[in-house]
Amino acid sequence: MFVSSFFIGGINLMTFLIPTKQVVIMFILMVIGWLCYKVKFLHEQTSKDLTKILLYVVSPCLIINSFKQRLTTTRLIQFGVLLVLITFIFIFKILVSHFLFSRIRNEQERTVLKYAGTYTNAGFMGIPLVQAILGSTGVFFAVPYLICYNIFMWTHGINMFQKNHTSLADHFRQVSTNPNIIAAIIGLIVFITQFKIPTLIATPMNYIADINTPLSMIVIGTNLGSINLKKDLINPNVWFGVFVRNIFFPLCVLGILTITPLTQTAKLAVLIMAACPVAGVVVLFSLMSGYDVKFPTKLMCISTLVAVITIPLMICLGMLAL
Repeated sequence: MFVSSFFIGGINLMTFLIPTKQVVIMFILMVIGWLCYKVKFLHEQTSKDLTKILLYVVSPCLIINSFKQRLTTTRLIQFGVLLVLITFIFIFKILVSHFLFSRIRNEQERTVLKYAGTYTNAGFMGIPLVQAILGSTGVFFAVPYLICYNIFMWTHGINMFQKNHTSLADHFRQVSTNPNIIAAIIGLIVFITQFKIPTLIATPMNYIADINTPLSMIVIGTNLGSINLKKDLINPNVWFGVFVRNIFFPLCVLGILTITPLTQTAKLAVLIMAACPVAGVVVLFSLMSGYDVKFPTKLMCISTLVAVITIPLMICLGMLAL
């Protein structure tokens, strides 16, 4: 007679299998996107259009839905603690990335690597992963990361690529008009007031939020079609960037989380967001600045492929240590 769970040194084997299974499922969805790209079912412009829909329509609905939970003092305090903690984490990553990549001779590659080390694919891959592994409660605790991510990305991040630096007022306008930030504010109001969204509005939002995971993975998969395995896997700067983004910084964040007074769910949500691969926005920012987009595209795609191994590894380490 077989038992449904096994223990190795007191650790439930399912602890390792659940996150790995979820990442493999997402990888299968990415493969579907890759196949669609190869057989010309999805074209580059279609992928860009779907990306905008995911970032500015689907993601905000998912964020608002994550706040539809019972109000407790503990959750409210943890939400505030997370905002402070994640702000510190981003400042830490910005400073360390500047130090690690300062000796890269190519100016464009140096800028891309500094950005890639700091900013993960949190909204596009992180939120679906958190939703799949930790549920709506996990998404609630992932939202502070997304808020800080957008604030830093649309101030420090975009400023790295701009030759003519914009004013503080322009940065504030970019952040305050971002649909994800607006959704987080609406969601926080819903959470604090315990306002029940009318069914006529809530139902379509639920339908839209439900497509986030499959559609985002399929769109990411289309980007993998641009990888040339023979040429792209031999660039040492790419692999250095992947190591920093996929392994070094997640381990640093894990170390910071071990000493914070938060629930395991909250800590794992932050860890998953921090363990995600290079953000796809690095390609858009490179295009905006007239950079050669081959390097950021290689970096993003290879980081995404490697994440199939590194994300389950970080989640398992987190489940053991947190």
